[in-house]
Amino acid sequence: MATSIKHVQESLGTAPQAETLELDMPFSGHDSGNLITTAPEQKYVIFRLVKKKVKRLTLDGICRDVKNPTTGKFETIRLVNDAHSIWSSELTEFLKDKEHVSKNRVGLQFIDGICRVGMHEINKLAYARNHTSNVGKLRNGSGKYDFYEYDAAEEQKMRHEKQMTKINLIQVIGNMEEKKMIKLALFLGIKPYDEEVGLPKTPDGYRTELLIKADTQPEIVNRYLNAKEVEVAYLIRQAIVDGKIDLGGQSGSVIWAGGGGHIGRIPQNRKPMEYLTELAMTNSQEGKQFKEQLEQLIT
Repeated sequence: MATSIKHVQESLGTAPQAETLELDMPFSGHDSGNLITTAPEQKYVIFRLVKKKVKRLTLDGICRDVKNPTTGKFETIRLVNDAHSIWSSELTEFLKDKEHVSKNRVGLQFIDGICRVGMHEINKLAYARNHTSNVGKLRNGSGKYDFYEYDAAEEQKMRHEKQMTKINLIQVIGNMEEKKMIKLALFLGIKPYDEEVGLPKTPDGYRTELLIKADTQPEIVNRYLNAKEVEVAYLIRQAIVDGKIDLGGQSGSVIWAGGGGHIGRIPQNRKPMEYLTELAMTNSQEGKQFKEQLEQLIT
């Protein structure tokens, strides 16, 4: 019997093996190997600076005027290496050794805007969570030391809500009645003319820039979407354009044109439109009278 090539290959252990079909088989999820893993155990808590561009910052291990959730009283908290608490009221004897406390006091270190605190570091966690610079969800402040506790699920939820708000806002502006849209655009500082050539802006031009602002500054646009100030500011603008309000030039004294009477005096460093809008929105006698006359003249 002649020896075939296949027999030689089998004897040498070099015969080609059947192709595996594992990669072509649908994934069932039952035998996942390393493809599905459980979430790793959380070993530390992340705190982030509101001003994330700060490269390195250390918060001192002492913070005053902190409300103790147990007693309801305000006191000083300290972060000391071998202390059993952060609250001064619980460290009466410990704090008597001032030299020891001073040498062993530590702080919160933020590197590239992030401070990681181990789950086992009970005092450090309590210190970070009770520190007066921990602003929680109120992250619009400008404090140099403002920080918050980062929660991945909460952050994702907030980003989702923010994105959905932006999408809805853009849809509202896209379908907004033309005159209302232009009033809002003007109120938010969009120029009524093309700055490159100086020609009047078209409705499409207003809407385009308002959409851009809604994309980049959704909180501001959303705040004034249906605000009364928008309508009032538009009436004032029209009164000025139509020559019914005289801004008084350098004197700052605003009057009704044609001897209609005194309206007010614009303080230094204040913009006329901004000040007059605020005046019309107040409950003062002058503000109410100004708004009434404005509505009678323009509407």
